[in-house]
Amino acid sequence: MLWGLLIAFVASIVLIGVGYATTPIPNPNSFATAQATTLYYSDGKTKLATLGTTTRVDVSLDKVPLPVQRAVLAAEDRQFYSEPGISPTGILRALSADLRGGEISQGGSTITQQYVKNAYLNSDRTFTRKFKEIFIAVKLANSRSKQQILEDYLNTIYFGRGAYGIQAAAHSYFGKDVSQLDAAQGAVLAATISNPSYYDPAVNESAAKSRWHYVIDGMVKENWLPASALTDLSYPKVRKSAARQGSGCTGWKGFICQDVQFELKKQGFDQARLDAGGYRVVTTIDKNAQDAAVKAVEDNGGTYQGAGVDKGRESALVSVQPGDGAIRALYGGSKYCPTQKRHPDSCTDLTGVPALYAPSGYARPPGSSFKPYTLIAALKEGIGLDSTFHGPSSIQVNGSTIHNSEGETCGTCTRTEALAKSINTIFVPLAQKVGPDKVAQAAYDAGIPKARKLSEVPVITLGVDDVSPLDQADAYATIAAQGVHARPYLVARVETQKRDVVYKAKKKTEQVFDADVMADTTFAMTKVFDCGIGGTACGRALSGRPAGGKTGTNGAPAPLTGNLDAWFIGFTPQLSTAVWYGNTNRKKPVTADGQQLYGGMLPAQTWQQMMEGALSGKPVESFPPPAHVGSNEGNASPTPSKSPTGSSTPSSTPTSATPTITVSPTPTPTILPSKSPTPSPTQSPTPTGTPATPAKSVSPGP
Repeated sequence: MLWGLLIAFVASIVLIGVGYATTPIPNPNSFATAQATTLYYSDGKTKLATLGTTTRVDVSLDKVPLPVQRAVLAAEDRQFYSEPGISPTGILRALSADLRGGEISQGGSTITQQYVKNAYLNSDRTFTRKFKEIFIAVKLANSRSKQQILEDYLNTIYFGRGAYGIQAAAHSYFGKDVSQLDAAQGAVLAATISNPSYYDPAVNESAAKSRWHYVIDGMVKENWLPASALTDLSYPKVRKSAARQGSGCTGWKGFICQDVQFELKKQGFDQARLDAGGYRVVTTIDKNAQDAAVKAVEDNGGTYQGAGVDKGRESALVSVQPGDGAIRALYGGSKYCPTQKRHPDSCTDLTGVPALYAPSGYARPPGSSFKPYTLIAALKEGIGLDSTFHGPSSIQVNGSTIHNSEGETCGTCTRTEALAKSINTIFVPLAQKVGPDKVAQAAYDAGIPKARKLSEVPVITLGVDDVSPLDQADAYATIAAQGVHARPYLVARVETQKRDVVYKAKKKTEQVFDADVMADTTFAMTKVFDCGIGGTACGRALSGRPAGGKTGTNGAPAPLTGNLDAWFIGFTPQLSTAVWYGNTNRKKPVTADGQQLYGGMLPAQTWQQMMEGALSGKPVESFPPPAHVGSNEGNASPTPSKSPTGSSTPSSTPTSATPTITVSPTPTPTILPSKSPTPSPTQSPTPTGTPATPAKSVSPGP
């Protein structure tokens, strides 16, 4: 009997020794070493938001106040600094309680064991896992200092609210850095560890306070707090709702987070990798430009939340750096929903970045802001800016009528004047003359994605097809860069926590237009601000800084009435910005104080304010002078001039005052007039008509 017990004892010692010797310290589980993937502004220093449903950021132990450390010890392991890394009595108690059930379901773990369980093992509660936990815990205790083990523990333990680690927990519960916490606040966090979902004060306030008192009492018993703390300390104020903490990807930031993930996914960074990677994602968003964008939108009624006549009004804004492609500001709307399917009355996403990767992305018809592509196509065909045309109040197109707003006429307009005043009855015939397919190609070359499948009919110039603000900001940036298209991008680089670069954006640029064609195009587009010739953006020029742009208004198709979308896209050599206003329900009109909204109103006003703020302190840059490419056609006798490289030989046949138009029978546009406001140097300019088509909305407005 005695010999049998002795042999069993020796055998158990041998087995324990073999188990200890053969159990390695594995690599930590990915979730335990994961940190939040954090988005930064373009400076690489200023935090923008974090991605993922959980957060974790490492801190060194010296950043955790001693009272906060002791609060955790009082809650979880008061003998931490004197024990060997495991608690034999606790283990025996747990084993005894669980022998009947055949599995380990009791605790009895020290802080070292808790760290081992979280960082090295799975969550299975079996004897095999428990023994491995013991061996690894002992090995850790023999190879690492108590301070290092405690630091690792504090950086990996779960505190609830999606917060792994004490730094993330400090922000989630108190909105501050862990270094700013006191003993009472530390005790709140420590109290949650044993059962985070139960002891969260937002979930179970009475239980949370009871557990908090237990922690404070333990600190007093260990002489870590004076006895007076039991009566002097009060339960601190905690953020009310865990749901409010999140990652900051809400409101306008939500669209940036979404679009960053779209871009990174194409580079192999799926959601799981982002959640576990702890990356530093440096975006192209310039904080000054973004702040200016948000303020301009909010100041100019772009986020109308009321229930009155203007219900549903929303806006979007995107800025792109010409010649580079960096997206410097992005405002996709005020209401972000983190779902793929959005109800039109609850969420918006008109920025269009996802459309780069998912062609069916959100977009709206841009109205007359599409006319510059007709201008470019005409210049390439040798029709110069000084070509003159008659712009009657209306013309017949394949049996339908195209109107200018309020019956406006332009007796003899150059193309520059026609663009500035947005004369539909000149630009539709011009698109027909140069070829709608060539207008579409000019738009594609500028940057409009081919996935938009533009309609190759004369009314293409009136912006009848859906595009996004990003599409337009990108395409206008090509004009601003004198014909150099740069593919838009939102992520500059991705770094590890140690600042190792694991991804860097590769810029892609291409000269798509002749520089002389662009010089004339930019010159014509600067006249949109010219009040003297009735420019549709009269009064919205930038102070002391050259700029070009174009208004656009999308009128509702019959039987609907009103304007559905209002745009302004403008640029300087440094920045191209597109602004859209519309209703979250694309079948409802967009209004301001119950009145129809046009591109020269709030959109141009928002653009002006945003650009002034974004470019404040930046050097003033000018556009090149006009090159006067092509010939002057129209009612005047043609005068040969400089022809662009690669352009076809211009026709010497002058355009008639009232041209006869032959257009494709599909689609057949139905063009309706619309009431326009009275122009004023300080108010919105006169729009120029509201055409529509049964198949698509057609916008001739400025």
